[in-house]
Amino acid sequence: MDKTTLQAVSALFVLATVALIYVARYVHARRRTQRQIAGLRAISGWAEQAIESNRPLHLAFGSAGIGEDNTASALAGAEFFHHVIGRAGAGDAAPIVSSSSATTVPLAQDTLRRGWQSGGTLTRTQWFPQGRRSIGYAAAVSGVIESERPSAHIFAGSFGPELALMLDSADRRGQGSLAVSDQLPGQAVAYAMADGVLIGEELFAAAGYVVAEGRTPADARVMDFWRALLIAGMTAALLLEAAGQLPWLSWPAVAVSGLILSGLGLLVYRRR
Repeated sequence: MDKTTLQAVSALFVLATVALIYVARYVHARRRTQRQIAGLRAISGWAEQAIESNRPLHLAFGSAGIGEDNTASALAGAEFFHHVIGRAGAGDAAPIVSSSSATTVPLAQDTLRRGWQSGGTLTRTQWFPQGRRSIGYAAAVSGVIESERPSAHIFAGSFGPELALMLDSADRRGQGSLAVSDQLPGQAVAYAMADGVLIGEELFAAAGYVVAEGRTPADARVMDFWRALLIAGMTAALLLEAAGQLPWLSWPAVAVSGLILSGLGLLVYRRR
């Protein structure tokens, strides 16, 4: 594929995504419910608990930073946190946002400012300059867990094995936790120890599950559509490759297999 063709395909992909988002936003009559993500079910309860107990939520970026290889995780976490903060906006205790990346501090402060309308959020962003996979960062956050006694913790960003110390501190104090990391060791810790866990690209769709209306749920549905289309394309490519290498696998067999798989997928989708 030459450069011109690649640019044309990229432009068509962007235009198709924009069109799908608008269709998902405005065609309410035929809109289906979103795919369920179990790890996000507790957020509304944590927000209510934070309001009633006058205790803050703790939101952590970890080492995710702007201008680094985990910039996407930082931006997705900020959008997610913005809507979580809005859910707890009726309370008096402003959420705490922690990070070990200096470039994330302005992003965290802006996220708090936009989501928390009562003001007084300038000192609620806490930066612990320890870098990636740092025991020092975990120790500092554990201190925040003890001194501030948050109602719950959401770790969404970039974490390594040090996430285990923070989750253990929260668990020993009976505080809920939700975790997701773009680092494999941190994701393994989150899966094993957190009360709720997001896996992979669920971080990028999480904001659409916190807010009920608006463009964000539409974004999540379009992401699900592209994911399904990508899986279908990869499956078709695999079948075509197998058909070319295996003499006994005929094109009619490939077509029938594709129809059967498509039918099963449609049946599962309609029954959920």
